[in-house]
Amino acid sequence: MKLKRAFLFSLVLVTAVLLGAVVLEHQAKKTTLYAQERTEVTRSAEYIDRSLERDLESLKQTVSVAATNPDLTRHGSDAQHRALVTLLNRSTFAGASVVAADGTVTSAVSDTSPETRREPIGADFSDREYIQRALAGETYVSDPVRTDSESDIVTVSTPIHRDGRVVGTLNAAFRLDDDLLVSFADTLDGGQQLTVYSRDGEVIHASDDASPQDVGHNTTILQTGWTVSVTQSRAAVESPIRAVTAFQIGSLLVVLGALSGLGLWVSRRNNEQFDRLLAGFRALESGRYGIEITLDDAAEWQQIEDGFNRLSRTIDASRAERRARERAIERERDRFEALFEGVPEPVVSVELTGDGAILRDVNQAFEQTFGYDAETALGRDVNALIVPDDEELAVSAAAIDDEAADGEQVTREVKREARDGIRDFLFRSAPINAADDASRQFGVYIDITDRNEYENRLREQRDNLDLLNQVVRHDIRNDLQLVTAYADFLADGYDDEPEASIERTYVETIRESAAHAVELTETARSLADVMLAEADDQRPMSLQHAIEAEVDKIDAETGDAVVTADRPIPAVSVTANDLLGSVFRNLLSNAVQHNDKDISEVRLSTSLVGDGDAVRVRVADNGPGIPDTRKDDIFGKGEKGLESNGTGLGLYLVRTLVDLYEGDVWVEDGNPRGAVFVVELPVAD
Repeated sequence: MKLKRAFLFSLVLVTAVLLGAVVLEHQAKKTTLYAQERTEVTRSAEYIDRSLERDLESLKQTVSVAATNPDLTRHGSDAQHRALVTLLNRSTFAGASVVAADGTVTSAVSDTSPETRREPIGADFSDREYIQRALAGETYVSDPVRTDSESDIVTVSTPIHRDGRVVGTLNAAFRLDDDLLVSFADTLDGGQQLTVYSRDGEVIHASDDASPQDVGHNTTILQTGWTVSVTQSRAAVESPIRAVTAFQIGSLLVVLGALSGLGLWVSRRNNEQFDRLLAGFRALESGRYGIEITLDDAAEWQQIEDGFNRLSRTIDASRAERRARERAIERERDRFEALFEGVPEPVVSVELTGDGAILRDVNQAFEQTFGYDAETALGRDVNALIVPDDEELAVSAAAIDDEAADGEQVTREVKREARDGIRDFLFRSAPINAADDASRQFGVYIDITDRNEYENRLREQRDNLDLLNQVVRHDIRNDLQLVTAYADFLADGYDDEPEASIERTYVETIRESAAHAVELTETARSLADVMLAEADDQRPMSLQHAIEAEVDKIDAETGDAVVTADRPIPAVSVTANDLLGSVFRNLLSNAVQHNDKDISEVRLSTSLVGDGDAVRVRVADNGPGIPDTRKDDIFGKGEKGLESNGTGLGLYLVRTLVDLYEGDVWVEDGNPRGAVFVVELPVAD
């Protein structure tokens, strides 16, 4: 019923709107037509005004030109008469006359009968206005004069001059009705009327009677003072408007009738479809999911039918899916409970509240580790149970709870009170539902007490070994310094004894062995520093300073070698530690020691790689070179050349340090001989 009332209300509203539109259109059309008619009437009146002005001006010029004929000055002569006849024959005038300066008619012609043609001759016209105006020197058009034959005659008068004096007037008359105004009336649009008034307001010409309600426009002819009035009957304007309005109202009634019938038919059909649709929804409410309905074949109802049937099937499938999901959740809950209880580390489920981290669940490992059964622990603050009585530990525990409440996953080493005393734990927490609420948390306590104790023992052993290394290296270097000093003393003593060559050889062997032992202690110290070094010890180090210091040192220590470095060295930094110089010292020492020439030549060069992201250092010598079979193994621990008397640890130390600096090292063949060791290190940001 509500739908029917809505339809009827809509129909009434549409009817009112359409009727209002028709009325407004009627008024607009009426206003438009009146405006158009006013425009047309104005245009017609102005056209007739301009045409009359033009025609009257033409007549005045014709008369003025004719007045220049000398024959017209000869009053009463045949020549004067012939001049008038010529004017009449060559123009549209109905008659012409000459009036002397004293007002007497001296000659006259007209298109009337011969008996009356000479009748005005000798008459006195001095009292007539057009004669007076012409004698005063003006070309003048008179007001119309009604004759006995009901014709309106207009006279055009102009002065006749002789020797500069006005000796008379030439007067030409024309019939207004026949010759001029009737032709203008014929040019008017249908329904328009023409009325011409004289200066005195008398009607000169009227094509029809005009009503006061007619649409009209008046203009004034400047030459004569006549008023031209063109009017249009209002009835002629309103008649087509009424016809159009009647047609529109009739069409509107037909359309409304058709709409009403169609609306009732559509309403009845729609009600049937609504009943079927409501029946389908009632079936869904009763739990009959998957039911389908059949509606009308119209496209809109088919869309509704398809939508309802899809909804029904979707609800049915969703219900089945929900049941399957519930069963899966139950299985997951069972597995989670089994996992929760089966984890060997203590696991807790807490709720972060204003009263602390309240325990909601604990596993069996928690009970065994901390000595609280679930019945005692649940509902209590976990920090109050297992955090030792220490203010600093209590503050740390509260900070962990705050981080967890912000949704962060927390990993922290903590100390907690276990069944057998205070132990170290690696604590990890994560929100149960990180997307919505971080107040519910899981926490796992991994006992790392034994690991920490083991690490402490290793740290203590490393410190002891470091101390032992320093003491032994210090004592060995002191003893070697004594050996070297005594060897130098003996060598100086044998220099003056040519026959003591064997002794000098022994002394030189002692000196070389001592130097080798010193090198061994240096390498051992560097290796120990590498093994004890921390990654945090690395920082940007100047490559230029490290290279120049080692080149100068090697060049000073070796008298039978020439060590040079190509400059400038790039002013870049690499990420390294204090052992960066050991890389280049061992490469330079290796190039000198393993050289078979009397004078060892070692050359170091540097260059940037690519876009400057890395720097490459090349150490080239003039020695025997390295076979291809040994190039991959030469950096191994304890690897030595066949003729080497070194430790075999120098290149191993180079490889170890370069790897620590995330660089690379390799060996190439020299040109034309020798070996080239290449170190590539990334440039520090």
